[in-house]
Amino acid sequence: MRSIVFEFTKPKYALSKAFGKVAPSLYYGAPSPLKLVEIEEPSLRGDDWLKVSPTYSGICGSDLGVVLGKTSPALSPFNSFPMYLGHEILGVVTEVGKSVTNVQVGDRVAIDPYISCVVRGRDELCESCRRGNQALCRYKGGDENFGPGMILGYNNELIGGWSESIVIHESMVIPVPDFISDYVAAMIEPLSVGLHGVLRKTPQTDDRVLVIGGGTIAYTIIAALKLLNVDCEITHLSRYSHQQAMGAELGVDHAFVRREDVEKHMLTFNETRKHKPILGKEVYSGGFDVVYDCVGSQQSIDNALRMTRAGEHFVLVGGAGQIFLLDWSFVWANELSIIGTHGYSLKEKWQGKEMTTQEILFHLIEQQPNYPLEKLVTHEFALEEYKEAIIANINSKQYKSIKTLFKIN
Repeated sequence: MRSIVFEFTKPKYALSKAFGKVAPSLYYGAPSPLKLVEIEEPSLRGDDWLKVSPTYSGICGSDLGVVLGKTSPALSPFNSFPMYLGHEILGVVTEVGKSVTNVQVGDRVAIDPYISCVVRGRDELCESCRRGNQALCRYKGGDENFGPGMILGYNNELIGGWSESIVIHESMVIPVPDFISDYVAAMIEPLSVGLHGVLRKTPQTDDRVLVIGGGTIAYTIIAALKLLNVDCEITHLSRYSHQQAMGAELGVDHAFVRREDVEKHMLTFNETRKHKPILGKEVYSGGFDVVYDCVGSQQSIDNALRMTRAGEHFVLVGGAGQIFLLDWSFVWANELSIIGTHGYSLKEKWQGKEMTTQEILFHLIEQQPNYPLEKLVTHEFALEEYKEAIIANINSKQYKSIKTLFKIN
């Protein structure tokens, strides 16, 4: 079967890291670690495992972080190579182990890609897995059953969704209701990330909210705010006009592509003022009540810290790595609460109940079936078109891309 593999070597990584910006083919071409290969189809690992034929598999910002060499080296102990990428997956069950009871052959399923204690076959769960936070599993660095790997596609023993067949543990299966379209089902993973981020810090009524970013996760934050019917004012800052238009399509109150325009809007808030320091960029008294940074760059975090109102909340959703020359004065001087958010939960608290993030998501979508989530998908690519798929994500402005998918089987 065919699969896209990332074969890490230090020379290839160094070459793409040093010269990829001027010669982008180093990220995806012949000299790069990324290849479409023929491999043996995986077999079930036990009676509680099943096989899935992917229909769609998303290209995630974290996948691009690996391909473009932007992922922090601090996360390398929690990955193993080679990587068979792809963790946003919709597929059809093709084989089930003897003890699998929650799905059967022919079922349409999405996948929770986190390699939890349950997936690892541990008799005693770590504290995070007991709390339902499988994304924070203590054994992501490996144990006696599995090598390092936080998530499907980043562990060399479990093939990811950019492949024609995968095997998963039954605990990773998410049966997809009939009222969920294929496009939306293919985005259950990132939509769950956005919903979990908003549930980690839900704005109050009449709060002013800033969402920074033009990638999929920024729109899943906006979608979560709208699906939850949070009565807040949403401002969206992105880079390009097609990203601005998507924010407006999803229902934001204000959409801008220039930081200066966000500043002008923010200065209309009561008690918000701009101040000029002796050196450096302007600072503010006042600002937004909640800021969701869905980029995680030096510039986006700097904007978020400066624009969050004193005593309020900055939620870091984007996969920030090593950030240099960042002024942290705003955190202590303004008593900001910084919340990191990652993945989703099996034990989310919502309306007095304990549910999985996906169960809440399905309920919200069923209540608002006309909310335009499908419009987030802008491109489909076959596996053999993987180079163009990467280019479409690198050149988002040219392609007007937001969510890109591999269409596989």
